[in-house]
Order: sequence, then C-alpha cells, then structure tokens
Amino acid sequence: MKAITTEGSETESKVSDEPKTIVVRKGSKAATLIALVVLGAITAVGGYVLMHSSQTKDSGAAKRDKAPPVTVAQAVSQNVPIEVRTIGNVLSYSVVNVVPQVSGQLTKVTFTQGQVVKKGDLLYQIDPRPYQAALQQAQGNVAKDVALVNAARANLAKDTAQVGLLQATVGKDVAAASYAKDEMKRYASLVNQGAVSHEQSEQMTTNAATSEQQIEADKKAVENAQQVLNADKAAIATAQGTLEADRAAASNASIQLGWTEIRSPLDGRTGSLNVYEGNVVQANQTTPLVTIDQVQPIYIQFTLPEQNLDQIRRAITDKTLKVAASIEGQKADSVEGTVSFLQNTVDTTSGTVSMRATFANTRKKLFPGQFVDVVVTMPSDGATVVVPATALQTSQQGNSVYVVQADNTVKFVTVDLKRTYGNLAAIGKGLNPGDIVVTDGQLQLNPGMKVSVQRNSSGMAPQQNAGAPPSESQ
Repeated sequence: MKAITTEGSETESKVSDEPKTIVVRKGSKAATLIALVVLGAITAVGGYVLMHSSQTKDSGAAKRDKAPPVTVAQAVSQNVPIEVRTIGNVLSYSVVNVVPQVSGQLTKVTFTQGQVVKKGDLLYQIDPRPYQAALQQAQGNVAKDVALVNAARANLAKDTAQVGLLQATVGKDVAAASYAKDEMKRYASLVNQGAVSHEQSEQMTTNAATSEQQIEADKKAVENAQQVLNADKAAIATAQGTLEADRAAASNASIQLGWTEIRSPLDGRTGSLNVYEGNVVQANQTTPLVTIDQVQPIYIQFTLPEQNLDQIRRAITDKTLKVAASIEGQKADSVEGTVSFLQNTVDTTSGTVSMRATFANTRKKLFPGQFVDVVVTMPSDGATVVVPATALQTSQQGNSVYVVQADNTVKFVTVDLKRTYGNLAAIGKGLNPGDIVVTDGQLQLNPGMKVSVQRNSSGMAPQQNAGAPPSESQ
C-alpha cells in the first residue's frame, strides 16, 4: 500500500501485505493521531472481508444440500379423445347478387348499406307505370277473346239446332216417300182392274219420284249444316287458342310488373350499394345492384392433416365428430357446429384435406372472411399414458419430462408426444402408468438432483409419490 507522509514532519507510516508494522518517526502529535486512525480502518475492513467470505461459503454449502421443492403428478393410463387444432376461414352460407330483371328507372331504395334484411323485404322499386299499362292491355285482349269464344259457342249451338231440324225433315220426307210408293203400287193394280184411269196411276208414280228427290235434297241440307257445325267448332278452337295466348301475355305482363319491386331472396346482410335512386337500370345487367350474404347459418372452411383422414371419416360416419370454433382473443367463448362437407381429394402439395362445417351463428359472432381457431375432436383410438401437459419440457432431444425416482432424485426422460387434449398430454413412448413426473419447478432441476415434493397436481398434501402403485382409468 502507499506510504502516508505528513508534510512538515518527520513521521512516516508504511502498510504492506506482511504483518502490519507501523514506523513512527519523531515528529508532531498530529502525525501520530493520523497513523492510528488509518490503522483502525484497515483492521475493520479486513475483519469484514473475512467474515463475509465465511458466510458466503456457508450459504453455498447449505444451498447445495437443500432439495428444491417441486410439484408432481402420477402418469395414468386413460382414453384421450383425438383433438386437432387448426385455423379456419369463415364463409357466407350463401351469396346472392341482386340484378334487375326488367329495365326502368329506380324510384326508391328502401334499405341502408350493411343492413340485415329478411326474405321478401322490399329493396328497390323500379317505375311500374309502363308495365301496368302493358298488363291492362293484355287483360283487355283476354276479355275480348273470352267474348269471341262465347260467340263461337253460341253459333255452334244455333247450327246444331238447325241440323236437328233438317234431320227431322229428312225423317218426315222418308215417311212421305214410303206412302207415295205404296199409293203408286195400289193405283197400278187398280188400273189393271179398270177402277182408276191411267192418268191417276201416273200421278201416283210422279208423287213417289218427287218424294225420293225431296229426301235427297234434305240429306244434302243436313250435310251442309254439318259443315257449318264443323266450322263453328273450328272457330271456337281458334278463339280459345287466342284466349290462352292472351292470357299468357297477361300473366307475363303481371310478372314483369311484379319484377319492378325487387325483394330480398333470403335472410342476410346487404353489402355496399352499387346503384342509387334515380338511375336507369337494364334487365340482367352485369353490375349487381347489391350483394347479400347469408350469415345464419354460416360456413367455416379449414384443413386437417391427411394422417387423420381415416379417423375423420369414421367419426363422420358414426356422427361422433365434434367441431368447435372460437374467435382469436375469445377462446373461452366458443361455438359448436357440424361437419357438412369433406373434400373428395387430398391436396398433394400440403398433405391436407379440406373440410367445411356449418354453424348456426345465432349470436352473429362469426363474420364472413374472418379467421378463427377451430378444434376438431374425435373419439380416442385406445388407452395411452397420460400426464399433465405442464410436465412436458422442450429440449434438444425433443419433448422430455423429469421423473421422480424412488429415492426422490429426478431422471430426465425423453418422451414421444402423441397429442394433447386440454391440459393433458398423451405419451406414446417413454413413460409407464404409475411414473411420477414433475409438473412445476423444472427450471431449477438437473438430472440426478434430489427434490422435495411439496404437493401433487391434484392439490394433495406433500407425500412420497414415487412408490405409489399405478392407477388406470379407462
């Protein structure tokens, strides 16, 4: 150490690493006092350093001898459902582009953009006046055609009566001709007897011939009347055809008029308004007036690894497949749905199969285009060793756990993780039912270290679990 010299005196003090020796030369009393103070300070510092070093060594030894406290759990054999987590995309159940079916000017828009509408709600009104006029004209044509049909039917009835009358005349003339023939024969016999003259007999012959000619004339009249009937029937058929055509035209005009009121074809939410009131629209134009998305129910589309395909198909067939979705940040508030579609091919690029599930969306939490967390749950494929998921550690060798031995030392064991389900981890290899694993306190452990079991994961009091018998839960 440096020598301390007091100016104006002959006193000098030296301190070295050797046993402390103080040399005081003859001089003033002040030099002597300073030397004594320095000596006391040096002595105090040395004593503190020696004491602190001794305490540190004693604390380190005590820490090495103390077993760190840990929380443990026992591995059990249990059926754990297969749970696959993925990301899904929300899709509208149905999307409809509303396009006008008739041309005209938009006179009214009855909704606001983004509004929820019901099926049948009026959305747009197109000027109906031209279509009302066309309908009235078509209805007038129908009325005229009905009158023509009725007139043709009346003519048919009249001509049918005339045919009946002519047929009756034919019958009367046939009877008269028969009588005339009989008279002709009788008079011919009387002429031979000399009872009548030849003139009278010839008159009877003439009467018989006249009767036959009258019959032929009557038959011709009947045939003509039948032709008239056929013409009447044809006129009725023509009038009825015209009536049906005009009725169809009236029906079409009515439909056209109805299309001037554009109504919602489904329950859904409207998108942005593409055409505003006052614009003229064209029938079947390419630009939709508005787009409506059906969101109740709603789809969620997602993909799952192809290695789960057999289990997925089996669960769909058995109706044991469960699908739940939750919005990011609201995992506790999940909704359940049902699988409605399984793609018939596997994507060879990603090794996944596409699926679609239907959700009622009664609270309207799911929104088209949204990304959500999807959890697909299937029945277990058999019993497996299960430990709390908090027992797993990630190391260079993969998933590992600390196993508490019978002497309360820990062993670092690499395990094969099959899957997780909630707060449970299903282990394929590395553990046996009954093994005691550390679930909390792993960061302070090293392989072979002795531990102090404070409590197990079920909240039981501290106890020696390493020797506990295995338990199985099927």
